[in-house]
Amino acid sequence: MATRKVVKVRGENRREDAVYFAELVLDGVKIRAQFGNTNLASKATHYYDRFGERYATPEEAAKRFEALLEGRVKSYSDVKRSEEEVEVGDESVSAGASNPALEKEILAARDPGVEHSTSSVYADWLQTQSDVRGELAGLFLGGQEDDARRWIADNPTRLFGPLDVKLDSEVYALDWRNGFLRGASLKRASIDSNTKLGELTAQFLALPVARLVTELRFGLAGYESDNDWSDTMQAIVDSPQAAQLRVLRFDDYTYEDSEISWTAFGDFSPFWSKLPALEELQIRSGEGGTLGELALPNLKTFVRVSGGLGADEIKSIMNASWPKLEHLEIWFGKEDYGAAGSVESLAPLLDGRVPKTLRHLGLVNCEFSHELIEPLAKSPVLRQLKSLDLSKGVIQDRDVDVLLRHADAFAHLESLDLSENLLNERGRDIHAKMSNANVGAQRFDDGDDDDRRFVALGE
Repeated sequence: MATRKVVKVRGENRREDAVYFAELVLDGVKIRAQFGNTNLASKATHYYDRFGERYATPEEAAKRFEALLEGRVKSYSDVKRSEEEVEVGDESVSAGASNPALEKEILAARDPGVEHSTSSVYADWLQTQSDVRGELAGLFLGGQEDDARRWIADNPTRLFGPLDVKLDSEVYALDWRNGFLRGASLKRASIDSNTKLGELTAQFLALPVARLVTELRFGLAGYESDNDWSDTMQAIVDSPQAAQLRVLRFDDYTYEDSEISWTAFGDFSPFWSKLPALEELQIRSGEGGTLGELALPNLKTFVRVSGGLGADEIKSIMNASWPKLEHLEIWFGKEDYGAAGSVESLAPLLDGRVPKTLRHLGLVNCEFSHELIEPLAKSPVLRQLKSLDLSKGVIQDRDVDVLLRHADAFAHLESLDLSENLLNERGRDIHAKMSNANVGAQRFDDGDDDDRRFVALGE
């Protein structure tokens, strides 16, 4: 019976409020490591580094493991180590049986009941083909979710092949629905990672387990002001899933990873025609990207979060072709960080040249939000909206009279978001006359110069 060595090491430093830990596992030719802390009161765990590595031989892996112990674990006061020999099981990834007709039915299903029943038929068919995805789906569909997740934890290589070591660090937030993987997030785990996000994306989408994926979210491709998701988009449109993808989000990072002003997104202009089913697109970055000609026939939600939205991007958004759009949210940012918007640049929108389906409009984080009140009140687009978001902008007490003068124009809205502006005492006047307005959580500071206007997000 063939075996492999599994070594587990956990180091802890205990403080009054938290336990700081390092966990390393050597499993044959694989290493997985995670570092973080657990709050003793809330029991919440925060990971500040997680990674996985695979080596050609057990000897190479063991050498690297001992180096990690010396470099990153010896500083912990309480270190426990265990070793065991584990039977080597079947870790092969099957070629993946394919039934295009059933896969098409699952992807087309919008009714939850129809999707569930079709997925059940597909799971049964996969089992007849001895495909491990059928066994796993059967557990999920049978209500045995805990057993299904244990199966995944015990057999990661059979589903994810060489990407098994990247689970939880660079391939994470897996979304299983009716037994099958439908969504995931991918990123470079840290500045020290050698992973190329485009290559990781291509490898992931080539796996049989990813065949029904319709939603993808991405973290950073680069951490040193060199982020560029162009290669990632190329991998997406080159994949079989391109025609079925409904959600793409390029936004899974925080200021601790990279300031938004340091984060470009690349050139997305060549790719839109390869994403015909896309319904939601979110991009979070600063200046340094090209949208080009946006033609997305099924898009319903578009969110562009920026601290410095450039003129070319604004032009692309204003001239976009998205006849089914329901939610449009644009964050403009600070001129100091490249923001170039103005009331004039939004003329197509304010003139009503938008899809009749549009119900939510967000003009957020905008240095000219106070100048938009009157044009919006007179705009034909306002009448078709259910909600309007002017949050994080520069509206002050001195702008309130203009708003109240046009209160009737905004009265039909279910929600008018004015939060995180620069209102002081006159927020109560808005609330008294406009019950649909949210004026909470303002950024006004008594020490600020009343003439100074600044948005919430730039850097």
